[in-house]
Amino acid sequence: MDVDCNYPRSPTRHFASVEMNPGFTQRYAVPIIALSSLLVSVNGFMLRSIESANDWQIVFGRQLFFTPVMLLLLWIRYRGQLIYLFQQLGWVGIGCGISLGLANITIILAMRHTTIANALFTLSACPLITAVLARVFLKEAISRATVVAIAVAMVGIAIMVTDGLSTGSPFGNLIALACATFFSLFVIFLRRGKDRNMLPASVVGGLIGISIGLPVSGFDYALSAHDFAICFLWGGIITSMVHFLFVLGSRYVLGAEIMLITLIEFTLGPVWVWLAFGEQPTRTALLGGALVLSAVAGRSIVLMQRRAAPTQGAT
Repeated sequence: MDVDCNYPRSPTRHFASVEMNPGFTQRYAVPIIALSSLLVSVNGFMLRSIESANDWQIVFGRQLFFTPVMLLLLWIRYRGQLIYLFQQLGWVGIGCGISLGLANITIILAMRHTTIANALFTLSACPLITAVLARVFLKEAISRATVVAIAVAMVGIAIMVTDGLSTGSPFGNLIALACATFFSLFVIFLRRGKDRNMLPASVVGGLIGISIGLPVSGFDYALSAHDFAICFLWGGIITSMVHFLFVLGSRYVLGAEIMLITLIEFTLGPVWVWLAFGEQPTRTALLGGALVLSAVAGRSIVLMQRRAAPTQGAT
């Protein structure tokens, strides 16, 4: 009886075999992640470029283009294994997709109801929230450096929420915190599913955005040509590239290094909006944001030094 050799018994072995030029990817992993962070830093710019679409039309429109493009990329890369990719997700992959879908929804709501700077500075606390959730769900230990970083970040976030109260945008700041939590849950599910390919979870996340965005918008998708083009560029091209590049490069880079690299998004995002639309963050927001970014960067540097110490001692 013939056996289909293209349908292997081991998912890990299978997905390693279809890796596109792993030597190239490993060599340029850091620049690949840096490029993904640079691309995602334009999220605020793209959102502020929308002319007339409401919150839920944007949610629907972005995911409407992102989802089929990701599905096409998966088909191009995995061909005959596409159905198997979704079958092997399991409940972990579904949870991963739902978390990502909710994160993609709340990031748009957050940036629409507060400044881009406040939203992104709050989101930069994701690694610290992930550490807490990893302790709860994965029983991972929390280092002293992480405890200190969490305390500093909480002060920074509290400052930004207070700033939101004074500027009339507390809802946006709180939604940004919820978004950071959803992204952290997404990472937790990724860790639980590290024995399988989780790229299809991004398609699940896209379907979540579509299924929620369309009915909540009242099934009204009469966008202007300008807004339609923005949603296509943002969801179909930029976001798809970000997901693919990040997943491609992150497997070869330490988590602490990834945290440092992704700070590109949170520092440059407010800059693009300030230069293009004159949206200048308040001094209070900058202070709170500086505390959060410093906490994340400091923790990442400490983790990198600790991991490098055994290697240096062995040489």
